[in-house]
Parts: sequence; structure tokens; C-alpha cells
Amino acid sequence: MLLRSGSTVTDSRPDHTAVPQLVRASALLLILVTIFIAMGCHTPGAKPLGPAIDSGVQFSKRVPDVADHAAAELATAALNSDLAKATRVLKRLRAIDTVLVTGGDLPTGLVPVATDLVNATMDAPRVYQNASLALLERDDLDPALRARLTRTEGDGPLALANDRINDARLISFARAFNTLAEPIGRSVMSLSLGPYRIARSVLNYALQLHQKEPLTLQRRQALAHWKDFVARYPNAPESEDLRLRIERAEVLLDETLRNHAYDAAERALEYGNDRLALVYADRALAFVPEDAEATEVRDKAEQEVIASRVDRTRSLQSPPDPGSMAADVRQLTIALLDPRRDPAAEVEQFRQTSDDPSLTDETDFIEAMLEGESGNEIQMWKRYKTLADDDESNMARHANAIVRDSSRNSYEAFKKAKALSVKHRAIWVTVGPWMRGPRDHGLPKPLEWLIDLPTMAQSVVAAPLRLIQLPFMDVVPAQKLAAVLASLYLKRNPAGEHSSEVRDWLAGFEEGRDNWIAVYHLAEQDPYRDDEKLAELREKAAEQAFEIAQRETRADRRSAMLRQVAQQYTDTLSGQQAGMLAGDEYAHYTPQRVVISRGFLTENRDFAGPEGLALDPHLLDGESSNGELHPSGVALVGGRTVELQFLAASGDEDDPPTTTYQRLSEERFARMIAKLEETSFHNALVDPDERLDADASRDVFFERARVGLGEQIDSRALASSHYTYRGMRERYGLVRARESMLPFDLVISGSLTDLSLGAFPRIRDPKKTPDAFLFH
Repeated sequence: MLLRSGSTVTDSRPDHTAVPQLVRASALLLILVTIFIAMGCHTPGAKPLGPAIDSGVQFSKRVPDVADHAAAELATAALNSDLAKATRVLKRLRAIDTVLVTGGDLPTGLVPVATDLVNATMDAPRVYQNASLALLERDDLDPALRARLTRTEGDGPLALANDRINDARLISFARAFNTLAEPIGRSVMSLSLGPYRIARSVLNYALQLHQKEPLTLQRRQALAHWKDFVARYPNAPESEDLRLRIERAEVLLDETLRNHAYDAAERALEYGNDRLALVYADRALAFVPEDAEATEVRDKAEQEVIASRVDRTRSLQSPPDPGSMAADVRQLTIALLDPRRDPAAEVEQFRQTSDDPSLTDETDFIEAMLEGESGNEIQMWKRYKTLADDDESNMARHANAIVRDSSRNSYEAFKKAKALSVKHRAIWVTVGPWMRGPRDHGLPKPLEWLIDLPTMAQSVVAAPLRLIQLPFMDVVPAQKLAAVLASLYLKRNPAGEHSSEVRDWLAGFEEGRDNWIAVYHLAEQDPYRDDEKLAELREKAAEQAFEIAQRETRADRRSAMLRQVAQQYTDTLSGQQAGMLAGDEYAHYTPQRVVISRGFLTENRDFAGPEGLALDPHLLDGESSNGELHPSGVALVGGRTVELQFLAASGDEDDPPTTTYQRLSEERFARMIAKLEETSFHNALVDPDERLDADASRDVFFERARVGLGEQIDSRALASSHYTYRGMRERYGLVRARESMLPFDLVISGSLTDLSLGAFPRIRDPKKTPDAFLFH
């Protein structure tokens, strides 16, 4: 017997679907869950009721006592918002506990949660918060309730605002402290450089103050919390003072947002995006009207936009009276469009017979195009460049557009990108992190160069070390661009005049990245390929494609990728393995795979026991002689079927497990799902390191099971979940990594450029809150 079908529980079914939150309705649900669990669990004298797992589970009956009736009456009063009645029932529960304790029995354990329920019934959030603080003084609180109340204590608008203000102050202090601590600590072994380092750090600190936002991120968050408090409690004593703070902060906020918009407008104007610059400049003026700098940028962007519109309008105009030119143009057009004619002959005849010299450029353009179609790629681009460089030519604009189009003139763009990558690597070797120039301090460029020049000089001294690191340097963006352009050239001109050169370079680039699939396909296109080397590359490409397919998490995509590998690389070992794996996955496919590991079951015995999965205790006792669960544990594989994996006969966890399947009754499966969610929610509330990641497919699967729709299997791939519940020891090992309680780190720093070594404390910045991105 693997899962025990018998267990002693009551008829009360807890609602395990609600996650405790700091709102009144969620607080009510949390208390109801706790009350009903207390009413229904831990009945003594449980006896197994039979081994038949598919026939459902029988549940014992228990006559509710006076505490049960009081708990139900309290829940009813709270749901009806009857505070007076709820208070009376709470007093009754306290009297029941007093009687039990006086008689030497344990209390019901309902008083703390019942008190929180009565507090939540009060229609005053601030009163509830104060009552929660008082409730935290009790020493008999459930850990989950204590964790939630502790969270409530720090979740008020004023508390959150104070936390953000303290964060802002800590950051300001840390900047000043670190400015002096670092140069002093690094100068212990080289005192002669101490004054220089301190002066440079003070200068950098002054620049940070210059760049500091009028209203920092943390103070913007505090402003939002102040507004929230005033909106909730307009008549509170604190609101009058907060309105003055909000008014002053709003001025700084407008200035901050103006600076953000102005900087974005300047960057857009610098990159030639005039319309975007105009939008950002208008936004800056909306925050600070009549701002001189924003107005100047706006006027400049507006002029560029108007000029661009004029050029576009002029380019679409046609001569009002084409005259005799129309017939000549018509003749050239027909020569190009009629497949029965020879365009080259028609153009040559047109040159000899036409009396209009203004169409000479058009015929040169057509001849360049025909050169390209005939395979004379080099000659074509020479003709286009000649037309593009002639400002008097009728076709200069059209030829220039083609020459500058990297998607068409991809070889020239490829050469430029290669040269740029070499240039970037050479600059990196020379100046290291300063390859993009001085840092942006919001100052004139000459002054920024002057400020960073001493540090750049130190970086140049370390050039030999970077030269050693050059072969191991990551791919620079210009190299990636060159690879894209090379691929584009080969796609457009697989047999072009430069195809061999481009293909060899691209193959070397992809081989350096271990992209064997791309290397194989490039080698396959090479007309001078070595068949023996091609076979070796084919094996490597198949192995890589097989590994990529195995990493895919969605079953339908993985199956399709495995079949593709098997079909494309049939004659390779990896292709054959992919085909076998695809067939095996098809044979053992399950609509769901929610895994509950052995570690999770071991750490959460309540869920593994009769109230949840009802697993046989011998499977978790560590004795392989009487059967032991594999570390993979159990899995919910769709419907009401549970997959159980056991250690192999050898007892070795590395050997493939033995798998069996069992089908649970509808009620047992629903209760097991509810208990699983309750356990995971409880763990996440009590232990801050416990994570319950979002998984919509898992949640839908669980919800359908709770309402009795588990047998209606949704076989869509998007409806499948592959979530895993793991124990904390499986995640973090025997000892969890903890952050230091101290607000600073001890840093040991050394430099090969000046042979310095030092140690100094560095105050850490407080972590950003999850909603910080909303205030950037």
C-alpha cells in the first residue's frame, strides 16, 4: 500500500485558496482557514478505513463542542460586520480558554486568530494596525499569523515613507563615508599617493552631488506614500504637515522629471532622431514652462523636423510639363519591364538614338543595375558610387540611397564593421574601460576630459595586461554586426564575388563561439569543402542541436525539435538518440508534471501525512530495505493520477527510479491539492527564503481539481505545468547563505598599475524595493 486511503478528518473543508493580505477581506479568509483547520484536525484515534484508493475516502464524524460553535458564530458575525456580536463571542472564547487552562488542559488556540478577526472587522485601517501591534505582544501567536502581523506593522503609508526617507539618508551618508574610506584604506602601503587619491575621491563626490537628482528615487517613493496617506486619511493630524511636505516635494519632482526629459531630448537630437527630440523637449517644457535650455533644444529639433518635411515633399514632386522626356522615359521603362526584350541592347540603342542628354544618368543607373544582375558585382558598385559622388547627377540621390543601404551593399558595410571591431579592440587594449571616452558628468566635454584624464593615464599603464587578455576578450558589438552583415551578404549573394572571403570569416567567427550548427551549414555551402571535415562538423552540429532540443521546457516544442534533429541528422549518433528520445517522450507524455520532491515531503510531514497526500510513512523513513521514495518524489501527471518514483533495487539514487502510478478519488485529490497550496503559502509566509514562483498553468490545474474538474484533461501544451516543489535543504544545502547584519562590507583592494594594496569598509546601499522601477 503506497498511499493510505484512510484518515481521520472532519466534514469541515478549509478554504485554502486565499493568500493572506493586508486588506480586510483577506484577513477574514485567513482567520476562517485557521479556525476551520483547528476544528477539523488532529482527532485522536485515527484508524485506516481500507486499502481501496480509487473508491474515495471515508471521513469520521465528530460532534462540535462549545468552542467550535463559538468559532463558527464569530466567523458569521465578522462576515456580517457585526462588531458588537463578534466582540461578545471573542470574550466567550477567552472564557473557554481560561476554564481549560484552569482545569489543566491546553487552550483551544483560537483566541489569537479570533482577536485578529475582530480587529479586522473594525472599519478603520489605522485602528486595525494599532490593534495588530498590540496583538504582537502575545507569546502564543501562530508563526504564520505573527509573520503577517509583523508585515502589517511595516506596511502603513507613513511607515513605508519613513523607510524610504531613511534609505535616502543612508545613501547620502554612504556616498560621503565611502569617498574618504576608500582612498585612505588604499593608501596604507603607499602613503605618498594618499593626498592624490583623497583629492580625486573628493572631486568625484562633488561630481556626484552635481549630478544628484533634485528628488531622488527613494524620496519619490516617499512622496507617493505621503499622497496615499493624505488620500486615505484627509482629517488625520499628520495630514496637515504632510500637505506642506508634498507641496515642496512636487516642485522638486517637476524639476527632476524635467531633467529626465531634457536629457532624453539631447540624446535623441545627438543621434539624429529629431521627432523624438521634439517630443521629449515638449515634455520637459510641460514640467518647467519657459525653461531656456529645453526651449532651445525644442526649437532646434522643430527646425530639423520642418526641414525634413520640406525635403520629403520636394522629393515627391514631378515636373509639371515633362514634354518630350515622357516618351523617352516610357521607352526605357518598357525595355526594363518587358521580359521579351534585352534591356542591355535597348539601353545601348537608346544611347545612340536619344537626343536628350538629361537622361544619361538614368541610363548609367540602369546599366549598373544590369551589371549586378549579370554577376558583375564589383563593377555594379563602382557605377553606383560614381553616380552617388556626382552632385549634379539626376540619379545621385537614388544611387546614394543604395550605396548607404547596408541590407543591399552588405559587403561594404561588412568591411566597415570589421574595421570598427578592430578599432574598438585596439582602443580597449590602450585605454581599457575608457574606450568610450570620459564619463558623462553633465559638464562641458573639455572639462569632463580634464577630470578623467589622470585616471585614463593610469589605465594606459595596464595596457600590457589587457594585451594578454585580448584572445579571451568577449565579442564586441561591432563583431556581432559584422557577422549579421556577412550572413546577409551570403543570403543575397551565395555565389558572389566576395562569398568565399565572407564565408571563411563568418565560419571562423562562429567556430570561436562554438556555434557548430552555423559552422556546418557554412561549410556545406562551400564549393571547395573537405568531405571528411564536413562529416566531423555534421556530428558536432547534430550533438549541439540535440542538446538545444533537450533544454526546451515546453513538451510540444521539444518534441518538434527532437524530430527535426532526427530527420536532419539521421546518419549521426545524436540524430538517432534524438529520434529515440522523441519516441520515448511521446510514449510517456503526461498532460501535467507538477513534481513534489522527497525533500519537500520530508520537511512538510503534515502534507505527506493523512491530511494531504496520505503517503505511507515507511517511504520516508530513510530505510531502503522497506521501500524508499526516490529524491524525485511524486508527480501530479494530469487528471487525478499521481506518479510515484522509488529507489531502484540497488538502492543507488543515481540509478533510474522505479515508477508506479496511482489514481486518487476526487475528494482525496481535491483535499490533497488544497493542503499542498496551504503548506506552500504557509512556508512562504513564515520563511522569507521560501519562494512560491508564479505558474499560471499550475494554478489553473489546481483550481480545476478543487472544483471537481480534474478528470477533464486539458491536453494543450500551453496548459501544461512543469513546476517543482522542493525542500529548503534541496535549494540551499545544509547552511543557507545569509547576508551580513552589518551595513558595510570589508573590501580588500589591490592594483597592479601602482602596486598598491589596501583594505577599507564600504557601506552598502539599501536594496531597492520591488516597485522602484515605477519611479524611474
